[in-house]
Amino acid sequence: MSRRILALTALAFLSLAPAHATGGISCEAEDRSAKFTIGSPIGRSTGGAFFQFEGELEVRAANVAEDFKKVTFTKDHLTQSWFDARDLKMHVHFERPGEPHGTNDLTVEARGNANAETWRGRYVLSIGETVNGEFRTRRLTGRVSCSVDG
Repeated sequence: MSRRILALTALAFLSLAPAHATGGISCEAEDRSAKFTIGSPIGRSTGGAFFQFEGELEVRAANVAEDFKKVTFTKDHLTQSWFDARDLKMHVHFERPGEPHGTNDLTVEARGNANAETWRGRYVLSIGETVNGEFRTRRLTGRVSCSVDG
């Protein structure tokens, strides 16, 4: 009888622990080329799926089209993501609606571990624009820091 009570007591204590079915990821960078914040709640039980992804990008580099200086990202712009115990990777693709053709591609790669408050890494921002009928791409790079919760 005492083993049964002990087992039930242990089960009751375990049920008090918070469930970690979801968490969140937030990455940000700010330098002379760009400033951005991107992030999403994530589901642990769904293999790290990103839900409600969103972000804001401000391009600070010179000679960028006015409509590319500030861009808002939604879940539809997150084309690839990878998140596991040590690696976080996201690729965000924004395409100008209409003419002239233009794209922003933001790739974030950060490394960390479950005990780290901040994961650190790099970003690459490729800005593609049609100028005088020719498509040109510029590449901006910098450091990024990410917080991972859950």
